Amino acid sequence: MTTIIRSVQILVNTNLQTAFEYVADLTKHSEWSVGELKIEAVSPEPIQVGKEYVSKGEFAIQKERPNKLKVTEFEPPQKFGFVANDPTIGDVFHTFTFVEKENKVLVTRTMRLELNPFMAFGFALFVYPLTGNPSMKRAFDKLKAISENSKNR
Repeated sequence: MTTIIRSVQILVNTNLQTAFEYVADLTKHSEWSVGELKIEAVSPEPIQVGKEYVSKGEFAIQKERPNKLKVTEFEPPQKFGFVANDPTIGDVFHTFTFVEKENKVLVTRTMRLELNPFMAFGFALFVYPLTGNPSMKRAFDKLKAISENSKNR
């Protein structure tokens, strides 16, 4: 298996706690997702390591693709992570880090997954550059706009 790691960053004009709380609430990810996405908590417990969610979203040409999500890291207000179990790809780990910089917050999203070498080659050559990276950047642009607009309310 080949490990694929990709990251995207954005500097957001908001405070650290606000940025963390917004991103750590997986049910709000649909607000800044580029495609259609719906995430629901499996239980009403507070956000913590082990909390589970179910999601349905767009993936390539597929609509309502199901995933099971589980919080893997929860260190307010610096780090939040979850794993998405995709029926075809397997486990995709997402880690968000939050760092204060000049009264703003640098938000970094790192995605990690394991693929067989053939799929990893296709992902690196076609999928990520053509759809994955532009999608992650557009999502982060939306996250920035929403976070900065909510700060001014």
